[in-house]
Amino acid sequence: MEWETFSNDDVDQVLSHLFAGSQAFLAEICDWLMVADHRQQFLADGAPDLVQWVSARFGLRHSTAFQLVGVARRLQDLPLLRERFSAGELSLDQVDAISRMATPESEGELIEEALGLSSAALDRAARRANPPSVGDERSVWERRRLGLQWNLDLSELNLHGNLPGAEGKLVEVAVRSRADRFGPNPETGLFDDYSTRLADGLVELCATSGNQSSPSVQITVHADLEALTSTSETTGVAELEAGPVLANETARRLACDAIVETAVYDDCRVLGVGRLTRTIPGWLRRQLWYRDAGCRFPGCPHQGWVHAHHRKHWADGGSTDLENLVLLCGFHHRFLHEHGWTIEGDPDGKLIFRNPNGQVYPPVRPGLDPRVRELIRT
Repeated sequence: MEWETFSNDDVDQVLSHLFAGSQAFLAEICDWLMVADHRQQFLADGAPDLVQWVSARFGLRHSTAFQLVGVARRLQDLPLLRERFSAGELSLDQVDAISRMATPESEGELIEEALGLSSAALDRAARRANPPSVGDERSVWERRRLGLQWNLDLSELNLHGNLPGAEGKLVEVAVRSRADRFGPNPETGLFDDYSTRLADGLVELCATSGNQSSPSVQITVHADLEALTSTSETTGVAELEAGPVLANETARRLACDAIVETAVYDDCRVLGVGRLTRTIPGWLRRQLWYRDAGCRFPGCPHQGWVHAHHRKHWADGGSTDLENLVLLCGFHHRFLHEHGWTIEGDPDGKLIFRNPNGQVYPPVRPGLDPRVRELIRT
């Protein structure tokens, strides 16, 4: 494409039409998602709900699938919002926020108000429109929660949540007492911002037990030998279990006071314990988690409460080695034992799941129909 032949107005117009068309497609997708939902089509493919099915079937992040399904369900009662969405006048994010506030009686007014708001302001309005009920009979204790949200490149963790008054004060006092012990920053000679010292206090509270008789909390770092022994920052790789990649120097800092385990490799594969036992030792389970990082069933988001599945059962001669093991959540683990599903492929690469009829799941998505592609281009 010869970019110089297009003016800025041409580019703006093309992008405007393409974005409007993409929203119209998403509106149509929402309608068809409800068809699949009413038929419970996801059950035939081994998904417990529509969100997981959409995530696996169409290769979406779980959060994106969750948003699409939520919008699709709420649009069933909001015909005007659905019409403006399908006309390309509103984005998916705008429709998501408006649909969480609107009723059939108020949707028209809310749509006009939303058009003048930024995305952040619209999201805030949606949150404010659904505050916790003052008359909620559940106790504060039942509403306790803590959210741990990593950013996309796993370099930063965001914490958010709420605690009951007494427990909240306990945490506050403990963190503040640690933060108050920190002196000036040795590099600047000045005290760091208090919120920074609170963050450091929380980390110190988690990293130390307060006495030498109790073990501190443990984290697992998978590091190439070169990452720990070379002075180069580009030789070898170190990363936390199911988490961020570390700078080599950070890995060396963590290794100063650590229990070191050695993983033995044969032709780039971690060995296991063979036929000695069906029980998976801790070091091998850590290697399994490092490789799989959660349930391997397509589209399943579960990282906790997962089972180590022997692809060839130990009773049938299967070994307790990494290449014969795969992590599955309890729901999908039953599929492999009681429901007749099978797994093929290389566990270090791509695994192929087949349903009881032998069909690959998820099936290969067809490419865009050339007629539709041509329609988009025109």
